[in-house]
Amino acid sequence: MLDVIIPVYNEEKILLQKKDYYQSLRHKARVIFVDGGSTDRTVEIAKNFGEVIASERGRALQMNKGVQISNAEYILFLHVDTYIYRVGALDKVTGVLSNGICGGCFTMNIEDSRRIFRIFEWIVNFRAKYWGVMDGDLGLFVKRSVFDNVGQFDSLPIMEDILFSKKLRKEGKWAVLPDRILVSSRKWDEKGFLKTFVQYCRAYVGFWFKLPLGKEYNRARKQ
Repeated sequence: MLDVIIPVYNEEKILLQKKDYYQSLRHKARVIFVDGGSTDRTVEIAKNFGEVIASERGRALQMNKGVQISNAEYILFLHVDTYIYRVGALDKVTGVLSNGICGGCFTMNIEDSRRIFRIFEWIVNFRAKYWGVMDGDLGLFVKRSVFDNVGQFDSLPIMEDILFSKKLRKEGKWAVLPDRILVSSRKWDEKGFLKTFVQYCRAYVGFWFKLPLGKEYNRARKQ
């Protein structure tokens, strides 16, 4: 009834670190890892936790490829470095999707104790709950029929999740479950909070004000 699709690329380290989590996840749903051409042991390790299929590299392309082999009524897209705090929350996903909700996400909790992340969490969770702007980090879930109807993820290097949530809002009601999804702070640690935050801001400003971020991006933005 529920398939979990996870795009991966050279993620052997994180798969090994979270092996207990992924073992528990596979007992609750069909897990499909979509590999974008890893050169490490990602494919070998991921096979212990679910199915593995190959795809061109690119998160949107990989998620769309995963849907192609899915036969479930409901789909949950997860990033490899995000973890549902209580795997039993998957039952709530199927519950809300079977009761008139077209899609939704979980509530973000970044795995870092710094106060700045509490502020960032609040912003992300607020806009998801009240505006329907849902990042992929939150774990996007959707009815398969709705996914097919909105035309899948746009093949873009960034913001494919925001564009998808925009299309999702037009299909009906969404839900933000109170259950936490733990988000790794590794992308913030690699470049520093300020630099990463500025990059996010630039991307969002470009999205909302239709700045020239590339022909393919702007074409999708106008949909």
